[in-house]
Amino acid sequence: MFVGAMFSLCGDQPLHDYLSLPYKLSENLFPVKRQISLTDFIPPELMHLDYGIYPESPEYNTARLIFNKRFVYFPKAIFVPTTPQEVQYLVGVLRKYHLPFAIQSGGHCIEPGSLSSYYVISLKNFNSIIPDTTTGQVYIGVGAKLETVIHTLGLIDYAIPSGTCPSVGVAGLTLGGGIGLLSRTYGLTCDSVQSITFVNADSEIIEVSATSYPDLFWALRGGGCGSYGIALGFTFNMHYIPVVTYYELIWNYDPHLIPDIMVAWQKWVKDLTEIISSVLAIRHPSFHTSRPEENPPLAIRIFGLKVSSEPFTEWENAFQCLHPSVFIESGSYLEMSKYWARESNLPFLKYKSRILMKPLTLNAIMDVTRFFTRLERRNPNYLVYFEFERFGGQIPNNHTAFFPRHAFGWWAQAYFWPEQKQSEKVLALSRRFYASIPKEVSRYCYANLVDYDLGKHYLKDYYGNHVDRLIRVKQKYDPTNLFHWKQSIPLKRGGCRGETSS
Repeated sequence: MFVGAMFSLCGDQPLHDYLSLPYKLSENLFPVKRQISLTDFIPPELMHLDYGIYPESPEYNTARLIFNKRFVYFPKAIFVPTTPQEVQYLVGVLRKYHLPFAIQSGGHCIEPGSLSSYYVISLKNFNSIIPDTTTGQVYIGVGAKLETVIHTLGLIDYAIPSGTCPSVGVAGLTLGGGIGLLSRTYGLTCDSVQSITFVNADSEIIEVSATSYPDLFWALRGGGCGSYGIALGFTFNMHYIPVVTYYELIWNYDPHLIPDIMVAWQKWVKDLTEIISSVLAIRHPSFHTSRPEENPPLAIRIFGLKVSSEPFTEWENAFQCLHPSVFIESGSYLEMSKYWARESNLPFLKYKSRILMKPLTLNAIMDVTRFFTRLERRNPNYLVYFEFERFGGQIPNNHTAFFPRHAFGWWAQAYFWPEQKQSEKVLALSRRFYASIPKEVSRYCYANLVDYDLGKHYLKDYYGNHVDRLIRVKQKYDPTNLFHWKQSIPLKRGGCRGETSS
């Protein structure tokens, strides 16, 4: 999937060249420099740093943007450190002056949790990937993106369980849990973490593991995004994967098919072997398939991986009677990644999620069917994508802050659109449908798909009965709430979450 956090485009490359966008972005994303006069407010210790990007810097207007172009912020400075000592220095100065700041690690943040009108620390330079086949471990810096991680490890037939969207950052993905096509076989991304190099609230660099700071180690794996300190890198157990089979079943869209396909899929995945992952996706329009040129504007797909050299025939009894178009190919994990490592280049987006404690009821399935039927009639120029993914396998078999592990699966709802003026309409559509989902489906959400619509309920919705334990860890390691943003772990239930920094 495409789950991660904290993204910024840094450097002087033009934004339109970087994204190859065929449309015009809002002019207010690129104001003239005389409209910004922020440097007067910067403390002297943060002025004129070699790794600082200030409002008068030529790269400022690119560096301040995140993956989701809905949000327009003008930070007083953006710092792009290259050494751990520079990160320590920044944390010390920001703490000294009680200055709000945000942390970016180079991937996605769906809402502006990695933005601030004050200061931003971008960790994109901490992007090293150092595998060691003798130990079966790999060190990955927080600035690395999944495309590079999958490629680097794939060259030696290794991988870590992760999402599949190429521009997602490894840091947010790991700190929030990490769901992907290898999760049923090897667990979540955070399950493979052995240690975390970390800058704490006292500006100290510590190594966090099961034997040192075990309570913090528990919290950082699933509940650690921006709440306790700054991760600089992770040591993972990597997994030797010489061959996988990618499969994809595709149906031309027919509203009468959705209930039959979803019922058949939920029944099939209930007892699926852990070496097979599976995702059911409905997309309008459908252009992210293995053979987009052969597919209609809207399609229904079931896809996933079998981590084995044995032929993939398990689909036949469940779906042959529904007559899908079938695509099956075997090869290395790296080779097969080309079939799922795609993403929309539309600049404005909204995600919502549900963690499903049990399969969807027929009533909920019919709600999904009616939603896409109405969407097809309107034929809008924006992209709507629903994805249902099965949990199980190795996902329940670890103890971290990710909650809940014993769920049936999860449901991601994505909306992408090309023009800012469409935002109000698309956001209203997303919220209206989300509010209509029956309560028996689930009350929990996935923390990596940051959703500010959750309001004050985000703690319970993301972390369930882990909330009190996460707060105790927060009180111990960050008692002054130095690290905070709108949906961080507070010092107490209902306590200040420091919204001013985001």
